[in-house]
Amino acid sequence: MKLPELLAPIGSMDHLKVAVNAGASSIYLSGKDYGARKYAENFTIDEIEDAVKFAHLHNVKVYVTVNTLIKEDEIENVLNYLNQLYGIGVDAVLIQDLGLVDLINKYIPDLEIHGSTQMNIENQLKIDYLENKGIKRIVLPREMNKNEIRNLKTDMELEIFAHGALCYSYSGQCLFSSMKGGRSGNRGSCAQPCRQKYTISDTDDADYYLSLKDLSLFDYLDEIIELGIDCIKIEGRMRNKEYLAIVISEYRKALNKIKSRKKLESENIDLVFNRGFTPGQFKRRSSRSMHSGHVGLELGTVYNVNNDKIAIMLKDNIKTIPEKGDGLLILDKTNKYGFEISQNPIVTTLNHFKKNRIKALKDINRKDRILIIKQVRHNKKANFNLEGSVVYLNKRNKLSKKTKEIENDYASYIKSPLNLTFSVKNNYPVLKGTLKLKNRKIAETVTGKTPFETPLKKAVDIETVKKQLSKLDNYPFKIQNININYNGDKFIPISELNKLRRELLSKLENNIDNHYKNEIEPIDYNPGKPIIIEKECSLSYYANDLEHLDKIKNVSRVYLEIPPEKNLIYNFEKKQPNINYMVKFIEDAMNVAKDKDYELIWKWPDIAHDSLIKTLNKVKGILNKKNIRIPIMSPNFNCEYGPYSLNVTNSETVNGLDHYKIVTLSPELDKKDYKDIISHVKDNRKAEILVQGNLELMKTRNKLLKKSESKTINPNNIKNTYLIDKKGNKYLIKENLSNEELIIFNNEEISLLEEIPYLKSVNYINFAIDGRWKDSEYTKMIDIYNSAINEDKINKKSLQELSAKNTKGNY
Repeated sequence: MKLPELLAPIGSMDHLKVAVNAGASSIYLSGKDYGARKYAENFTIDEIEDAVKFAHLHNVKVYVTVNTLIKEDEIENVLNYLNQLYGIGVDAVLIQDLGLVDLINKYIPDLEIHGSTQMNIENQLKIDYLENKGIKRIVLPREMNKNEIRNLKTDMELEIFAHGALCYSYSGQCLFSSMKGGRSGNRGSCAQPCRQKYTISDTDDADYYLSLKDLSLFDYLDEIIELGIDCIKIEGRMRNKEYLAIVISEYRKALNKIKSRKKLESENIDLVFNRGFTPGQFKRRSSRSMHSGHVGLELGTVYNVNNDKIAIMLKDNIKTIPEKGDGLLILDKTNKYGFEISQNPIVTTLNHFKKNRIKALKDINRKDRILIIKQVRHNKKANFNLEGSVVYLNKRNKLSKKTKEIENDYASYIKSPLNLTFSVKNNYPVLKGTLKLKNRKIAETVTGKTPFETPLKKAVDIETVKKQLSKLDNYPFKIQNININYNGDKFIPISELNKLRRELLSKLENNIDNHYKNEIEPIDYNPGKPIIIEKECSLSYYANDLEHLDKIKNVSRVYLEIPPEKNLIYNFEKKQPNINYMVKFIEDAMNVAKDKDYELIWKWPDIAHDSLIKTLNKVKGILNKKNIRIPIMSPNFNCEYGPYSLNVTNSETVNGLDHYKIVTLSPELDKKDYKDIISHVKDNRKAEILVQGNLELMKTRNKLLKKSESKTINPNNIKNTYLIDKKGNKYLIKENLSNEELIIFNNEEISLLEEIPYLKSVNYINFAIDGRWKDSEYTKMIDIYNSAINEDKINKKSLQELSAKNTKGNY
């Protein structure tokens, strides 16, 4: 049975030893720039070098995250940084930016690349594309379920998240923080708007609708192993030492138990930071948290409250009993109340409690147990009825002691076997050491500078030599064998034997370090220059309503998205898209567009798992048999047009996506970024900018409401559903064609009408308007932009009539 690699998050140097001692097979960390956790402490380049040396000495791999989108003016710096990482000897780098993948292959071809989960590789088409790019490992989206993972076919290693925070949106596909707070998740500075309270237009209650419980696949490790997953990843570079120590050590113990055909149960994992746990989409069971902070281990429910005494009905399976100094959190749907326990509680039976005969149980593992907390210490009384509320143990003092043990005394890492041979040559001591690492053997020999002498009193015997050579001075090695080729009849100072041992161990350490290091040459990066500069401008229009097609004119392209057949936002049953409906929709669209002067392009959903890809290809096949040929817009690397979900932020990505005819640039760019990119794109006909429309802020596979909450809602009576924030901003929510994903749109429209003259002046020629989910009047936006493009006329009044809320976003 092959166990997966256990990958631990490291946010700072003082976390490194904790993770290694706790049993991590590998660690991932970030430098001060280009990592997806900008607000973690992170590492300087010198600290990365020290971390790599320490980890490799302990048989632990090091991966560095360089998984933000890279802007044009950062390319040279990030390349030099990657070159330094290669020189240091990191085992791999995690990358999101597609252009950066091409640059590494060109300039640092021996640097191993892992595709970050930010790439959002959810189907076989994307897997195949990245495998051809030479990527060694892919971190799969948290949204993939067990069967979808099983069906993937690849020689790349597969890594999945097993524990930690869950984003409501697909990673790499969230613009919420960027557009509403100016802090981009794709640039490592997410403000976590998903952890705020919202209301839904179809309900009256405010809740944490976008705040998911934390992921935990601890109870499903055997299923992960059965899938052949190469690496399980623990999220949490911004969590504390206690979280790191407990989570990694418990997962290590669980993996080792599985290897011996046993299963480990752990309540300790519930005691370190968590918002409640869910197996997530791996088991198709994501659920939202009761509030956005730490909850802890669920003990049971409040049975009775009497003055300064609280009685708690414990769950049957609970083994952890709170103690003095621990903390409890009591929650109902809208309230919370926390306090510290001032004296050790009593566990009694329900029957004894009812009869007011409080007698402590000897067998605290029996059922029908009541936990009695006396002398509740609190700053203020609870402002709600506690009875029936859920009780959590959310502070456990014993864990601090356990964390210190792991940090200082624990050694769950694999120690490298060391064989020693001691001999005497020309009367000088000689010590040879052979160390077996995971992937190779290394050997060193040292010769002492002080010769053996004829003893005046007592010789240094063989056992004394063995004893001195057995001391490892805290090196993470395990002596397997010591061969002594010496008769034990001579004298040498003990200090000389110790010096000989220390010199050998130091040389072995340096050998390990040098084994991973690489010689590097300075990188001479020369960005490309435009080869083709077209001046004639064109306009594209996004639509998903057949009535609009007849009104659309004076555009070059229409990106047509097939809308869902029915409103299934609150649907909990998986329904396959209707192939007949999809074929007819495209047929009808082609009939409308056949006499128009625009090219009709079928826009596929940006998120398309393999089941949906299969359906889309069936529709395409049926259309082909009917001699209907239609180009496609998709981020799946196998078509003619690329949407902005490709996250294109530099010219290297534009130029590298050579199979696309046109790619839409990321809406997260600013004015300078747009200029920098077009200055180095080989063919300016290939780049397009979305200049008007509501951006997709989130794409998610998670439901808005619980099944019980949705029963009172009749979807047939609902035209539009909105997410509403505390300022009253309304964000339109729509489902995509798969009937599985929801899309949350910005409440404001991107509007770059005033910037058209400037964008034309720097050689942009392709502009796009998103008219999806609009009424037919919105097609008048085409005339407004054509006036700006062709006549330099900016009609702000007409724009306001069609779109009252506009923003330039990050521009």
